[in-house]
Amino acid sequence: MSFELYKIIFFIIIKIFFLSSTLFASLNQDCLNSSFYIKNVNVDLTKESINKARTEAEEKSKLIGFKRLANRLIINNKKLKFDKTEIFSLVDYLKINKEANSDRRYLANFDICFNRNLVVNFFRKNKLQYAETYREPIAVLPIFKGPRGFVLWDDKDNWYVNWKNELQKIDGLVKLKLAIGNFSLNRILTAKVLLNSNKELIQKLINNEKTNALILVVAEPILKRDGQTYLSIYCKLYNKSGKLTSIIYRNTIPLKKTSSFYNVDKKLLQKEVSNVILSIEKNWKRDNLIDTRVYNEVDLLIPITTTKSTNLKQDLLFNDKSIKVIGTFGFRDKGFIKIQNELIFYNKKNKNSFNNIKRSSFQSKKLKYAKDSIVTQKDISIWPNVLKKLEKLPFVIEVKIISITNSRGRIIVKFMGNRKTFFQAAFEKKLNFKDFNSRQYVLIN
Repeated sequence: MSFELYKIIFFIIIKIFFLSSTLFASLNQDCLNSSFYIKNVNVDLTKESINKARTEAEEKSKLIGFKRLANRLIINNKKLKFDKTEIFSLVDYLKINKEANSDRRYLANFDICFNRNLVVNFFRKNKLQYAETYREPIAVLPIFKGPRGFVLWDDKDNWYVNWKNELQKIDGLVKLKLAIGNFSLNRILTAKVLLNSNKELIQKLINNEKTNALILVVAEPILKRDGQTYLSIYCKLYNKSGKLTSIIYRNTIPLKKTSSFYNVDKKLLQKEVSNVILSIEKNWKRDNLIDTRVYNEVDLLIPITTTKSTNLKQDLLFNDKSIKVIGTFGFRDKGFIKIQNELIFYNKKNKNSFNNIKRSSFQSKKLKYAKDSIVTQKDISIWPNVLKKLEKLPFVIEVKIISITNSRGRIIVKFMGNRKTFFQAAFEKKLNFKDFNSRQYVLIN
């Protein structure tokens, strides 16, 4: 085989590789930040042949991935029953992060992208309530109040270490991150200052962590008058302003031995960390639950704002077929423009004119517009973008256009679940609505 032929084959292979990589990266990006994307599923199978080991490993990873997905989205999935083949059909693609094999053994680490619509239909069919909206990250600061005083930010403290380890494994809808502070903050942020809810300093800590909330998780062994010892756990939630909003978890566990007061069992601490995280997750899912049995609707107003304007370069007369202007840069290739109260349609444009115009599209036309009159065009790109984002919400049944004018559009959205869940999901898509007149909501961003 000639050198030139080798060269051609080499370049073809390289091109296919880059094309495949680009396509795969695009697919991966589509699911990367989705609540339907499961990362780091490990499998290790040995079978009579490597092909069988690989096939069964992929199937096993899909089942493991779906169990993790159900655990993430459903409040109680203990009674969930499913057919393996049906679960396999819910997967969009597998991403192989690592793999190794011998003649009969196959090891791999997968990421799994589940098809959102298919999974939602599965939930509907099985009458399952679920949530899929992520909560913005919350900073967590563990504080242990022992007989020798308060402990925080200490890698030798079991309460702190357990939180540090568990937060690295979080796979739910609530993103919790360990608060690390900084040198100057940590010098003044004592446990007493924090537990006394010093608003200004807590706000500084939240800003430093780049979150919108902080949870202080406090563990304290206590000795009661009856001589019994207990472990008290409570969690204080602060908003972005540093204000205490609520106690979101409280539990008191009897300790088996009096000596445990000075040396709390590591497994008990680890269990309580898991219980707190589970409680936070459950509360978030309850507040953002999508109930496939409940149907609802909202009336939405979408403002359409002016973005471009120019001026007439010469008078516009009633029988003109084009409009001469200072410039058309930024205007759409064809569409509507407005002069005073008249909307005029144009089919083409060039650098300094709108051509093939049609007058009297909506209002009666004037015989003449003087030179320097303002010509404007509304930016309606927000309109299809909003429709597209709302239609992609899996619990949305119908997006119905009621009207559109030169200043705003009105739509009715029918969906499953409650309104709070709908507006939270819309907010995650960067669509922020506020109450407009008790029955309608208007987009404010």
